[in-house]
Amino acid sequence: MQAQIDALREQNARQSSEIQELRAAGGERWLTEQRAEQVRRVVRDVLADGSTRASLFPTGPTAGYDRNFFVASADGDFRLNLEGQVQVRYAYSHMPTAALGTAPLPPPAPAGTVPAEDGQIANEYGFEIRRMQLNMFGHMFDPSVTYRVQFQYQRDANVTGEPLRFADVYVQKALGGGWFVRAGQWKNFFNWEEIDSSRTQQFVERTLVNEYFSTRFVQGVLVGWESDSLRLFGSYNDGGANRDVGILQSTGNLTQWAFTGRAEWKPTREGWGQFRDMQGWRGSPFGAAVGAAFNWQRAAGNPPASRQSPGNGTIVPGTSGVAAVATDLTLLTWTADLNLRGDGWSAWAAYLGNVTYGGGAVGRNAGVDGSVAQGVVVQGGVFVTNELELIARYEGLWVASDFSQASYAANPFLPQSLNILTVGASWYFRKNQLKFTLDAGYAFDPVRFSTGLFGEAIGGANWRPSQTGQGSGEVVIRAQTQLLF
Repeated sequence: MQAQIDALREQNARQSSEIQELRAAGGERWLTEQRAEQVRRVVRDVLADGSTRASLFPTGPTAGYDRNFFVASADGDFRLNLEGQVQVRYAYSHMPTAALGTAPLPPPAPAGTVPAEDGQIANEYGFEIRRMQLNMFGHMFDPSVTYRVQFQYQRDANVTGEPLRFADVYVQKALGGGWFVRAGQWKNFFNWEEIDSSRTQQFVERTLVNEYFSTRFVQGVLVGWESDSLRLFGSYNDGGANRDVGILQSTGNLTQWAFTGRAEWKPTREGWGQFRDMQGWRGSPFGAAVGAAFNWQRAAGNPPASRQSPGNGTIVPGTSGVAAVATDLTLLTWTADLNLRGDGWSAWAAYLGNVTYGGGAVGRNAGVDGSVAQGVVVQGGVFVTNELELIARYEGLWVASDFSQASYAANPFLPQSLNILTVGASWYFRKNQLKFTLDAGYAFDPVRFSTGLFGEAIGGANWRPSQTGQGSGEVVIRAQTQLLF
């Protein structure tokens, strides 16, 4: 750097000497227009050369905002993006009298067990921070090596004692030709309603059918392939909803094995990014996509208290004063979905199912071997202005099994039917980056499960299970503001 400065000084001195010689040769008339232009050109060249030589910083932006806040190297080989999500929700829940239990509220559950339903109150309402998420993602060494680390705030009604958890945490390598491999933890490539981000949902929250079948996050390794019209994903993992789990467990493995596969086909010409949002924005071209997937896993049948779910082998979860019943179980879960988009409208439908088998003598005696669950979701929206979308959704769930228990308690294996209708509206001030959504749902049947097949709690959608197994007419009204940054 010092050598460059010395060179600049020498050049300036030489040019100054030339100017003095011109002044001496021509007296006061030396500064003709031609000579003045020559001097100005010399000065511009010197300044430009000095600016280039003296700069200590590489060219190009290294930080800023382009859809995300970012920090990057000038050569583009390294990049870190930061994005966040805040959802503030108000919800009102009404339970019909027939669904309320008459016994006094149960005592607090012992540590490490699932608390009994408290209910007993016809109307519950209030505010909550439904989601607060921070995502860090980008690439390292070159754009083919990508990563994502996502933190989620967990409000107390969902995960007690774990206020902050990991969501996506993975490393991915592009192999060329549309192929890639991923290792870590991610939202399982199973049902599309769950895969589609909470950032871009049409309604305040996903359906109860989704909560029943969703495998949520998994840990493992995944191989994928994508072309203009076809996408394929396949993974070997630790089983549905087993995120943030260590290899060594006090009771052994949670699952013996788990496999997930999904295929998507898009006959229309628009890119896959058109289906990143659930909305069909005004001005959008027509788009269509179909998908199908399966999740097949074998539960080890001896999960710890914090991991009780049918997916891990639990038939009857432990509650206050009730011992858990668990055994080896195999769950084969499947889904198929159809997505349509157009100029100011969208429609989406899905069919989901599950069969449980291989539970041995315990499973047969409990009546869960051969139990079949099926679900349907149909929803859509239409924009009446550029900012206002009207939305409607139907969801249905049917469970056929021989499961029975001495006294009623909400359980996903119970024979049951569920039909819910939800309507609402969304106001998009900056599309999904800033929006307000209001919706209301009505259950034509009692809700008879509190957690799904893989442990997903329905409280996240602000619904409550019936305390008696009876009582149709539960109502949930929700209002939510979302900000993405």
